[in-house]
Amino acid sequence: MTRKKIIQMVLGLILVLVLGIGGFIRSQSVTNPAMGGETMGTGYSIIITGKLKESQLKEISTQVIKTLADVNKQMSTWDPESEISRFNHARSVEPFPCSEEFAMVVGSALELSRKTKGAFDPTLQPLLNLWGFGSEAGESNIPDDETIAVIKEITGWDKIKVSSSDSLQKTEPEVSLALGAIAKGYGVDVVAGILDQAGLENWFVEIGGEVVARGVNSSGVPWKIGIQFPTTNPMDMSLQGIVHVSHGAIATSGDYRNYREEDGVVYSHILDPRTGKTVRSSTASVTVSAPDCMLADGTATALFVMGPEEGLAWVEQTEHVEALFLIRTDTGEIIEKFSSGFKESTGYTPSL
Repeated sequence: MTRKKIIQMVLGLILVLVLGIGGFIRSQSVTNPAMGGETMGTGYSIIITGKLKESQLKEISTQVIKTLADVNKQMSTWDPESEISRFNHARSVEPFPCSEEFAMVVGSALELSRKTKGAFDPTLQPLLNLWGFGSEAGESNIPDDETIAVIKEITGWDKIKVSSSDSLQKTEPEVSLALGAIAKGYGVDVVAGILDQAGLENWFVEIGGEVVARGVNSSGVPWKIGIQFPTTNPMDMSLQGIVHVSHGAIATSGDYRNYREEDGVVYSHILDPRTGKTVRSSTASVTVSAPDCMLADGTATALFVMGPEEGLAWVEQTEHVEALFLIRTDTGEIIEKFSSGFKESTGYTPSL
């Protein structure tokens, strides 16, 4: 065999090898990958636009699972060993050492409480238990006004302070936290941070209906997020409308999924911190658009408590927040009430 033939053969083998390796690498990529699982008593889902190597996807998935497990260990009152449970059961008014993440979320919750003048309050755990919605709820009876007043004495966002970046402090030994109205939003934000750090530009993250989205979907357009029609029928997935998001968060609070009914009266799981009672109003749901999901999540709850008149007035005075109220009429019809910038900032379109 001539030297030329040998060189041609070697080059041919190299080409075959290169093509084979290239095909193998391509086969190890996933287009528009999606992942999901359970967390915080609900589910989460992640969608990424474009191609991603399986190895990177596995690394991201592992990081997400660990991070969400950490959030649960910090903020779930259903876990008796979590940071929040240990804080709640501590009866000391001395600084309580905790993770910086837990202290930061509590600090954000207290700041929102201040800004909403108590319409949002993270210290409602005793009242949630009293009404049968908390992790340590007892008998399922509708409490009387006298009992509510007694329990309300050990609530109040001003009875807790963040004493340092890694400690909290009570001024009332019996006060205890419930972060269910803000922790899911925080969980979405930390997962969003993982995707940002991975250098990804187009993705969608959702936990229990609370969303952060970046860039575009696989069709090359902003992510479409449905706003559910407020019905108590869990099998009815009808949409009231759709928002289009390329950079920001969307969160919704409503009374149509978690409630109690007694003697024909419906009691929402959302409590008004100012009265200690469940919110009973014509508001069916509130959807909030904000830069991050923790803010959107907590604000949606606060606005539900305020109602459309007070709530929309508050939104108009607050930067970077927009809202949509869905209101029930006496005839059962659902009407929409928007803040001035909601439609423009979200590209809202009603569902046909």
